[in-house]
Amino acid sequence: MSYNKLSYRPEVDGLRALAVLSVFIYHLNENWLTGGFLGVDIFFVISGFLITRIITTEMVEGKFEFKTFYNRRIKRIYPIFILTLFIASIFSSLVFIRSEGELLRKTIELAVGFVSNFYLSHRQGYFDLAANENPILHIWSLAVEEQYYILFPIILYFLYKKTQKSNIFMKVVIGLFVFFVLSSFLPKAVYESIGLYNSYYLSNLRFPELLIGSFLALLPSSTLSNTKNNVLSVFSLLGLMLCLVFYHKYLPLLPGVILLLPCALTALLIYSMQSKGIVNYIFSSKPMVFIGKISYSLYLFHWLFIALTHYITGQKYFETNAIILIVVLTFIFSIASYYLLEQPIRKSKLSFKQSLIYIYIIPSIILIGYNLLLKPAVVKRTEQFNHIEGVIKSSSKIDLPAKIGVIGDSHAGHLSEFFSYVGGKEGWKATQIDIHYDCHLPIDTQYQLDKKCEKYIKQLDEYPVIFISMFYSLKRGIEPLPRVTPREFFVEDFDNRFKTFVSHYAKTKKVYVFADVKMTSRSPLRSIYLDNLGLGKYLVPIQEMGDTAKTNEELRQVIDGIPNVKWVDPTKYLPSTYFVDGIPIYADQDHLTNFGSYYMGVEFHKHEQLLQPEEVKQLYEK
Repeated sequence: MSYNKLSYRPEVDGLRALAVLSVFIYHLNENWLTGGFLGVDIFFVISGFLITRIITTEMVEGKFEFKTFYNRRIKRIYPIFILTLFIASIFSSLVFIRSEGELLRKTIELAVGFVSNFYLSHRQGYFDLAANENPILHIWSLAVEEQYYILFPIILYFLYKKTQKSNIFMKVVIGLFVFFVLSSFLPKAVYESIGLYNSYYLSNLRFPELLIGSFLALLPSSTLSNTKNNVLSVFSLLGLMLCLVFYHKYLPLLPGVILLLPCALTALLIYSMQSKGIVNYIFSSKPMVFIGKISYSLYLFHWLFIALTHYITGQKYFETNAIILIVVLTFIFSIASYYLLEQPIRKSKLSFKQSLIYIYIIPSIILIGYNLLLKPAVVKRTEQFNHIEGVIKSSSKIDLPAKIGVIGDSHAGHLSEFFSYVGGKEGWKATQIDIHYDCHLPIDTQYQLDKKCEKYIKQLDEYPVIFISMFYSLKRGIEPLPRVTPREFFVEDFDNRFKTFVSHYAKTKKVYVFADVKMTSRSPLRSIYLDNLGLGKYLVPIQEMGDTAKTNEELRQVIDGIPNVKWVDPTKYLPSTYFVDGIPIYADQDHLTNFGSYYMGVEFHKHEQLLQPEEVKQLYEK
């Protein structure tokens, strides 16, 4: 086995060009190249191949040093990486609402330690920024790669030190490959049980792809004839192109073993391109090699600009002018950063300690500090529409104990101003019961009161009247929200369990079930913030998402006829424009601002009575 393999191979850089262009096209419009996301997997194979060539050669020659290796990694990866995070942070500080800014801030904090993929797997959901509007979503792949770059060399180094046999390298690669491939067959329920709802970002499902590259690096140089290598390279490329064209994101076992085919084809392509031929010629051409050299910058910047354009326009598919602008900006920033930042730092004489301090630690502290310092401003900007002086006028305060318990999720919580106003006018007081999300519907699949929710159930016993409001559509698993991971919030057999829940309490209490507010394509606050930057004209009008009216009607029918239960729909008094005198009534896609909740209460009280006077009298006589 030969380890003298460190000569430069331009065709591998050319293959990087194919990878980044595939991802770029896919992100511009996934219908143009449905398997374009495989570009990331091609990158993984290339990375595994290159890192293993370097470290095994240096270990065998007695030249490997962790400081030298990681110094190269810091100078190679971090400058453009931190620049991308800074650009995203600046933009978010100007226009993101509170929940969006919070996701970005936490992702950035973990990104500097290259573990953001686990956070995204856990948190890219309910209250989070839509995936296609998260400007740093794509850094999950860098986290996976860097985790491999940390763990793999350490394992190889200590095992090689112990055995002093180079064949240990192949044994380690094969052993790890089998282990991680087997882990890909774990049921989704296993990951969900520990809060990892989106397995797409998980390292153990991606390490086999890097290990394929590592395996390739340990093989002897090809002894095939030029003709056979050329034939192999042509068929490998054709197979890979077919994967790029016909793979799609809805395939089963994705991520997992289904990705091993394009990864194996990538490895065969690298292996067979050692001989001169048509495929080698294509990937060694100057345009392909150049794009390959700036592929890292292209990868970071392309998604940054695409995500920000999604955010600014609110469009899923861009117009031609927007696409041209994204492509031009991506290449300008990538080329400029390659020559002005990436190359000078890579070629610098900075020691490991200097790189660690000046390239990694100090910029990371500044970045995290910047986001922490701006957090209050983002919160204030969002909350300013919750309490608007002179607009929300408190109804007469009543010095009475709360006799009504409000139960549900955040869609009960955002009705607080509604209950405050209407209750003040009618002479009653309600209080929100804080319940863990697992117990929003404390009825198990056997239609019994869930024992783990016992402490919350006891709170309900204190109140003679119960108000219920929930994000019904989400719990029924039918709402097409881009920012939601439905499985985390889906309640199996929701309608029957909800009916059981309502019926149980209606035996001894008066139960009011409230219709849910309709869904919107985005927060109205975004229009205001973008207008302040002169960008509001590019934003498409807000659209209703899903069919909340249908969901409400179906749920009304579910509880229809249960004694002591009343269906209430105050949402019909909300304006269809999502604004009242320029003030937004929605805080995000499905939650009212305090003003919106208050306004709904005012309009409801003009036309309806929630509790009749005799009901209020009876309530406080008890």
